[in-house]
Amino acid sequence: MNNKQDYNQEKIEAIRVLETPEYRQLTDQLHQAQKMELVGCLAGGVVHDLNNLLTAIIGYAELCRDAIEPNHPIRTWFDEIILTANEAVAITRLLLTFARKQVVDARVFDLNGLVPSILGLLRRLVGENITLVWNPSSAFRPVRMAPAQVTQILVNLCINARDAIAGVGEIRIESESIAVSATDHLQFPELPLGQYTLLAVSDNGCGIDRETITHVYEPFFTTKIAGQGTGLGLASVYGIVQQSNGFIHIDSEPGKGTTFKIYLPQAEKMLLSRLV
Repeated sequence: MNNKQDYNQEKIEAIRVLETPEYRQLTDQLHQAQKMELVGCLAGGVVHDLNNLLTAIIGYAELCRDAIEPNHPIRTWFDEIILTANEAVAITRLLLTFARKQVVDARVFDLNGLVPSILGLLRRLVGENITLVWNPSSAFRPVRMAPAQVTQILVNLCINARDAIAGVGEIRIESESIAVSATDHLQFPELPLGQYTLLAVSDNGCGIDRETITHVYEPFFTTKIAGQGTGLGLASVYGIVQQSNGFIHIDSEPGKGTTFKIYLPQAEKMLLSRLV
């Protein structure tokens, strides 16, 4: 009888271990890593073909641009086609890079200095009915990653925000310096103590329910109708943030909009070592 009681007690203790937040967190991370492997398989099969198509678009656009007079009114249109196609090439290469866990061309740069250079692209993506607001912090906020990765993050988050608004609305991009305290670490155990640059993208769209939030980073998961979403946007954002040793958090409720908060480790020491 005692042996049976001991056995049952061991089973109870094992179940308790499996139910701990730490175990669930590790299990979720493992499942997410397995799902990201699917992105690698997809990316390996299509990115090179897509880059070939984009190369052809760029080549023909350059031929057309060079065939007209320098002051021709549509010359700037070809410049925009070439610029946007090159940005698409950089993004597709990054998708392949993070999915295969390859080392990217990371460097230290000021986040506040980069974002204004891509606001034009973001405004074209969100359309005229949505106001895009950039609210940077006043201080210098260096991070270490590939600049094109920030472009990919903002493109994906702004497209999602646009679709959530589905009409007239506002998207707000903000940066801020954040010191993660012991209290913050208790709430988000995967976020180490330290100084971070916070990049936040907020919208006043339809919001996300709790059940959907648990799936948003899964490759190929989408709530959009067929033909309007691949389910890879937020998966790629998640992969980039993880590769940069950062952390991403969602604040959202149905009918109250959504905020994606991305914590990127600040790189002051790396920056100083490069400047000396």
